[in-house]
Amino acid sequence: MFVKFTKNQQNILEFLKQLKGEITAQDLHMNLKEKDFKIGLATVYRTLKYLHLQGIIQERITPNGESLYELIKDSHHHHLNCVNCGRSSLLKEDFCPINKQLTNWCASQNFKLYYHTLEFFGLCEHCQNEVNKANLSN
Repeated sequence: MFVKFTKNQQNILEFLKQLKGEITAQDLHMNLKEKDFKIGLATVYRTLKYLHLQGIIQERITPNGESLYELIKDSHHHHLNCVNCGRSSLLKEDFCPINKQLTNWCASQNFKLYYHTLEFFGLCEHCQNEVNKANLSN
């Protein structure tokens, strides 16, 4: 399927291709403006939604509700998210306990899978130590 992009969509896509990691819509907008692109924040949000629906980028919502966007690459990844401090740790890229089963199931349902997310929520080592210290002092 051939998708034709507007100039703004092309600019955003090119920026995301050069990016290593995730970015918020606001940070993306700010970075584009710093590079003298005349683009509104609403256009950035609309473009991110469009690229997401096309299966070109993925959106990850952090424990504090912030959306992060990233270009979908050959391999996907998952995160360990601390519910206390909000830190997010990347799991190694080739680790996905459900990828093969999910891909097979989607194919059996005649469903075209672009990507999936699998997020783990708990306490990071630092926050666990803080909780343990607090419990010992009580």
